[in-house]
Amino acid sequence: MQFKAPLQHLALLLTLSWLLPMQAEAGMRTQGQWYGFWGWNRATYSDSDIHFHGADHDFTLHNVQAKDEQNDESLYQLYHSYLNPGRLTIPQYNWRVGYFVADNWSVSLGFDHMKYVMVQDQTVKASGHINKPGFERDYQAGDTETLSEDFLTYEHTDGFNMISLETERFLPLLRWDDKMDLAVFAGFGAGILYPKSNVKLLSGERNDEWHVAGHSTLVKAGFETTLWKQFFFRFTGKFGYADMNDVLTSNKGDKADQKFYYDEYMGVFGLRF
Repeated sequence: MQFKAPLQHLALLLTLSWLLPMQAEAGMRTQGQWYGFWGWNRATYSDSDIHFHGADHDFTLHNVQAKDEQNDESLYQLYHSYLNPGRLTIPQYNWRVGYFVADNWSVSLGFDHMKYVMVQDQTVKASGHINKPGFERDYQAGDTETLSEDFLTYEHTDGFNMISLETERFLPLLRWDDKMDLAVFAGFGAGILYPKSNVKLLSGERNDEWHVAGHSTLVKAGFETTLWKQFFFRFTGKFGYADMNDVLTSNKGDKADQKFYYDEYMGVFGLRF
């Protein structure tokens, strides 16, 4: 698994931000308030080793590349998917509800719907063995495998879902009367990974089931601007580590496991109340 080194800067930013003075002016985020938001995200993923095991196979694909899956960026998609109440869950989206336990300090529970798609037809190193007729392999050192559709399709597209408990601290920077302001924040959290993985392995039956497949930890930082009184826009950058140790690849007990880093960038609109 390759670590995306530039993203270490986000962890450093978190550490520095969390040490900001606790006695910052309360501003527009005061103890006892709630907030909620909805928005959309983009994500990138580090390469990862994916280990597959079942009755007739036990092999690992090394440094597998993956990407997210975005809707087309057009005015049609803006109204058809992003702003259409009947299709709000089609794009990569986020919702979260939080409570201010102290001035400028909140805890929150939310859902991040990202999408993880293995890059098709890439060639990767492989190890282990496969005994399934038509796909027999006994990989030796340096052997490779081309990930064609008949060999493997592998996605968490419905999706790479995270249900997480997080905490955030805010530092107000600017304020215009009691209607608008600008603040930066940082925080961290952890959660479970609940994907609906879409996997077809060795030309077997497609598997597509909801399943708790692992857990994730994360750090985050960003800014929030109050647009008018309690309405706000928030931009967040998250850097996380995913341990997916129980991915279903068939309905016969076959499974996979993988670990990788991800970064997620989200823009959301919300309300404090």
